[in-house]
Amino acid sequence: MLFTGGAGSITHMHYDIDLSHILHTQFGGRKRVLMFPYKEQHKLYRKPWEVLSLADFSNYYVEGNVDYEKFPALKLAEGFDFILEPGDTLFMPAGYWHHMEYLESGFAMSLRAMQPSIAGKLRGAWSLIGMRNIDTLMKKTMPQWWYKRKEKKVFVYAERELNAASIS
Repeated sequence: MLFTGGAGSITHMHYDIDLSHILHTQFGGRKRVLMFPYKEQHKLYRKPWEVLSLADFSNYYVEGNVDYEKFPALKLAEGFDFILEPGDTLFMPAGYWHHMEYLESGFAMSLRAMQPSIAGKLRGAWSLIGMRNIDTLMKKTMPQWWYKRKEKKVFVYAERELNAASIS
């Protein structure tokens, strides 16, 4: 896959739906990357039945741009923040959450590799075919109810993370 973007372009926080491993090579321009292991999903406010975060990470590195009042569990998420320079290659294991912002106009290429195990391939197929289609169907048939149900669950899961952290 080839990715191009102008300065300021953003790829919002997500993980890749097919759960493949990725080698992402930056050829031109610089890109800022925020990355988290899959296990941090509820601290990142993952939308149920989706691969996206409810929280907005746009310009997260500018103080005051992340809404920690609405999304307090974000403070607990442990990940990586770095800049890809031209010529850099990033390895993203399957399921890693990532948010990318182009600091300059640029382009990059990703090479994908399916997980080697049958279980890994099945999880990727379920996400791509089952989870996505169910979510699409529900969004079309009961959009308001489905959105409110998912939004409620996002905050229930995040609250569990906050409670677990306060106990330890």
